[in-house]
Amino acid sequence: MRLLFTAIFLLLSSSTFSAILKGKITDEKGNALPFASVFVAGTTIGTSANAEGDYQLILSQGTYTIACQYIGFHQLVFQVVISRNDEIQTHHFSLVEQSLQMSEQVVKSSEDPATYIMRHVIAKRSFFLDQIRSFQTDMYLKAVMKTRTAPDKVLGQKVEKAESGLDSAGKGMLLLLEEFASFYQKGDQQKTIIHSVKQSGSPGALGAATFPSIINFYENNIQISKQISPRGFISPISEGAFNFYKFKLMGDFEESGRTVFKIRFTPKRLYEPLFQGDIYIVDNEWSLHSLDVVANKQSNMDLLDTLRIKQLFLPLKKDMPVIKQQVIGLSLKILGFDIGGNFVTVYDNQKVNEPMPDSVFAKNITSEYDKNATNQDSIYWAKERPVPLLDEESDDYKQKDSLRLIFENPHYIDSMRRRSNRFKPGSLLLNGYVYRGKNDRFSLQTNALLTGLANYNTVEGLNVAPRFFTTLRADSSNYFSGAFALRYGFGNTHFNGVARINFIHQYRSWIGRKWSLGAEGGKYIFQFNPHNPLDELYNTISTLFYRENYLKIYERWNANLFFGMNHGNGFSWKLTTGFQQRLPLQNSTYFSYAKESRGGFTPNIPKEFSSLNWLQHNAFLVKASISYQPGFTYIKYPNFMLPRSSKYPVFSLSYEKGIPNIFNSQVDFDKWCLDLRQELSLKLAGTLNYNMAIGGFLNDRWVGIPDLNQLNGNQVVVASPYLESFQLAPYYLYSNHAAIYGEAHVEWHLNGFLTNKIPLLRQLRWYLVTGGNSYYVNDKFWHSEAFVGIDNLGFEQFRLFRLDFVHAWSSFLPETSAFRIGFSPNYPVKIVTPSSGGEW
Repeated sequence: MRLLFTAIFLLLSSSTFSAILKGKITDEKGNALPFASVFVAGTTIGTSANAEGDYQLILSQGTYTIACQYIGFHQLVFQVVISRNDEIQTHHFSLVEQSLQMSEQVVKSSEDPATYIMRHVIAKRSFFLDQIRSFQTDMYLKAVMKTRTAPDKVLGQKVEKAESGLDSAGKGMLLLLEEFASFYQKGDQQKTIIHSVKQSGSPGALGAATFPSIINFYENNIQISKQISPRGFISPISEGAFNFYKFKLMGDFEESGRTVFKIRFTPKRLYEPLFQGDIYIVDNEWSLHSLDVVANKQSNMDLLDTLRIKQLFLPLKKDMPVIKQQVIGLSLKILGFDIGGNFVTVYDNQKVNEPMPDSVFAKNITSEYDKNATNQDSIYWAKERPVPLLDEESDDYKQKDSLRLIFENPHYIDSMRRRSNRFKPGSLLLNGYVYRGKNDRFSLQTNALLTGLANYNTVEGLNVAPRFFTTLRADSSNYFSGAFALRYGFGNTHFNGVARINFIHQYRSWIGRKWSLGAEGGKYIFQFNPHNPLDELYNTISTLFYRENYLKIYERWNANLFFGMNHGNGFSWKLTTGFQQRLPLQNSTYFSYAKESRGGFTPNIPKEFSSLNWLQHNAFLVKASISYQPGFTYIKYPNFMLPRSSKYPVFSLSYEKGIPNIFNSQVDFDKWCLDLRQELSLKLAGTLNYNMAIGGFLNDRWVGIPDLNQLNGNQVVVASPYLESFQLAPYYLYSNHAAIYGEAHVEWHLNGFLTNKIPLLRQLRWYLVTGGNSYYVNDKFWHSEAFVGIDNLGFEQFRLFRLDFVHAWSSFLPETSAFRIGFSPNYPVKIVTPSSGGEW
């Protein structure tokens, strides 16, 4: 027992004692200084105040010199002694605004002092950019998003403010998130290890797998987010900064034996991706001391109204400043919501160019969670969080926990499900009807009445074509999905129906890794071109009002089996085999509101195939396809892996064979296609997208019309899918069975580049887009297009549209030009095209 008590005594006496230093940081008038920094002088150990200037810093036993710093104010220091008798010590800081002076500077007689200083800073930019070969740091993130006002309704739907934690005026907390993590960087490799996460109202929430990146102003082009600024921002200390910014020396001050210059910078031109604000430069070192910069709508910024970035750097050693704090503030107004927020990151225990094992970056894992990262309790957070909670934040944690108990109540969940299942005529018209079963084990959805339930063509006349989509879950990993389509033509009185059933197994431990096995059978209507180039709604309009029956269709019996797998690492493959019986159809009605003087209707068989003997025949087909994108990275959550796509090209290869004599199949061909597509960031110059393909027939002994090499053409004013189609190519003129062909689509989205020089366009935030499409078989068989257009058309956040002027050259047709209007591919909401879900 004596040995045991002695061991316990030694253990306790040798343990590290710690106390909390806390207080409030204000200016001389008592106004709080939000997110001010408090740190141990001469080190990078410290913390950040909250939005009301309250701070707390955990210190072990000893004597410390504590520094308090806020951009634009003089640094204040004091000494504190932490003894074993202390649990909490209180010290308030009252900071004084910097009284700037103008020290004598050695400058050229004709050069402004700010220009002299910035030339030195820019000259040393590469030194600071290249000196950090590896970097390690601990991080604490606090993210807060609030609403200042909220509407009563959004697009006709009532906003349930109380259920969202908002008061009757629409004020409240949308997001309250805290995280601890460690960050590692070596060259281009980065990894974040999340140690703990807490999110209001969501126990077990995963938070942000990657913290807001350290915004590196030593880079020429600062990439924050494609949604915020697709071209990035030009740094005020970039190589070409003098071409974009005006600089003014506001003065200097002394701090810790160093002279610090305050430089104010403003854009030379509006509607460029530029900041404005203040940067603080250390004399002779020419390094960043701190900065406070702002961007707004006049900075060519999308989505956000304002973006504010504050950074504070501390010297790790001579000529090696490291970041201590980064505060990102933002605001936006959307759909009646007025939203503001801050993302505060505090950095500790920074290490530069110290040894780091390569195993840190093993298996391309860029973010990894500790096993218990989402399970830490309130005692842990009360002890560990470096930034004190505001009263409203503490209340939000309590309120959201109470709301969560309501939301997780089975009776509440079931009542909300029943409410969403109510039939709404407007929803059926635009979106279709959706039914969800209990516990979401079963769901049923129909197609929208407006976009596909009823259409008109010259073969079927008026036709109705309801479609139904279902899912049935066996458990969290296995489910069935089904698609069913019925179709009746009142003109030719044909009734058709087809169904597809899939069984899908999703790996729980690897999101995106899954395999599926399915079958399809029935008889339905299909376009001769399997790309489905023409939407039936557009054909209905062109037929009824312009006497242009572009849609060419046939009936087909289907019996298909398919199996495929997505490995969740950029590689996927699919095998399909099946039988088809293809049945010709003829026009049965010629009704149109347009005058006959506009011309007659064309036969259902495309005129390009009039010489072919298109008769009923059978086809037995086998198709294999693979797709691969190298460079995938992964986020390793506590219970599963999440893949992330890369910047590299996507390679796709398909091979299809028509096999004769199986079930009286007549087709006999071998066809292949290799496709390559990618999006490239050109930074200030925008983005470049391309889609290249090469393919052809290895054997064409017997090829049916649907089996030909087919262009995705377009003959209506609505644009066909960008980067996949030709805007002025007839639907069937270029169908062929050539041994080899080449296809290319290229688009350059300038994202405000050039148009920000034109006053009207830059205020409207209209962006130029240009490019071309080309198809080539030989010198006598080709089609090319060039286009220039305006993207980002619309108003406020609803910039859905794009308008192009297209000019085409062809080996078969005279030169022609036309306008095409479509949905912008850069809009966050993706538009589903007719071919997106398969042939039917």
